[in-house]
Amino acid sequence: MATKTIPLVSVIIPMFNAAKFISQGLESLLNQTMQDFEIVVVDDGSKDNSVEVVESFKEKFGEKLYVIKFPQNTGTPGLPRNAGIQFAHGKYIAFLDSDDLYTETALEELSTLAENYQAEVVHTLSRFSLWKDVNQSVDDPKFTDMNYLMNPANWTRMRERKDLQITEPIFLSEEMTDRIKGFVQEDTFWSAQFSIYRRDFLIDNQIFFPPLLTSEDASFTFSCTCLAKKFLIVPNTTYIRRARLDSVSNENPSADELKTYFHKKISALKDGLKILEDKMDKMDFFKENPDYRYMVLDFFRKKHLAFSRYLRLNYGKFSMQQIGEFVKREFQPEDADFAAFLFNKMYLQTLRINELKKRIGELENEGA
Repeated sequence: MATKTIPLVSVIIPMFNAAKFISQGLESLLNQTMQDFEIVVVDDGSKDNSVEVVESFKEKFGEKLYVIKFPQNTGTPGLPRNAGIQFAHGKYIAFLDSDDLYTETALEELSTLAENYQAEVVHTLSRFSLWKDVNQSVDDPKFTDMNYLMNPANWTRMRERKDLQITEPIFLSEEMTDRIKGFVQEDTFWSAQFSIYRRDFLIDNQIFFPPLLTSEDASFTFSCTCLAKKFLIVPNTTYIRRARLDSVSNENPSADELKTYFHKKISALKDGLKILEDKMDKMDFFKENPDYRYMVLDFFRKKHLAFSRYLRLNYGKFSMQQIGEFVKREFQPEDADFAAFLFNKMYLQTLRINELKKRIGELENEGA
């Protein structure tokens, strides 16, 4: 019996109700200049014909395409990704969201860099965005037009930190203090899609995604930042993002949906902080450097509470008592009142800061 060849890269695609747009991501893989890869699509209980659409590509990909089917939706892309990591056969792991695409040379560029530098993680510092990151309806013809999607003239390069410029690959410092400072300064995206990972590094260190409803990438990326001996950051741009109106990351809940929205955001914040605490408890560096521990937790809190922007826009619809009640539901009885008070205090402070910024702007305009 012939021994199965181990592919260089396993591309893991979590999928839920993606029938309208999964085809283009798969097409971008068909057109890769490097073909030594496999695709592991993990269907998270889709209710549409997503699985049928993916399976229609089996003849084109041959034995390189696998489909794992979850009977019910888990509510988080983290668990499907974990299943993909466990199933994958490749030396390296890459993650592609079901509504996104790769440039034609993406896998060749990333795998070559990983091999040449023997890196455990190769992280790209930028991504391409279609329609300049404005959310787009999946029913718009250009959302699924491959000629439009793969035309570089329609891509906008996006960077998390515009002040961090590199022209050639460099390793992150081996000093943990430097790595943590870089993490909270967002030297790297915390989204897992913008990197390629050596699979044995993930398995040996038990790096998987937590079952959070949102921001599950933060814990995963944090572990990689702390544990990878060779973490390579590169100037390459290989990922193409299609921002869509109905995406989970772009949700804009109505007043009636606020209770569910609060549960998703607050529970992810609360549980996410605990997960980060547990990870740092196992690392001597954070036991010896509590200031850096606080730095990580505070960064996660600030990033996660960015959703308060929605509350500011809709503040007139809710009383402080209503908002306090939403928050109380997410905490244990013994700390609910205190948590609600702290949240409201912070929220009022945010409102005050924005009022002051607005007033400063008005004064500057008056003096101009």
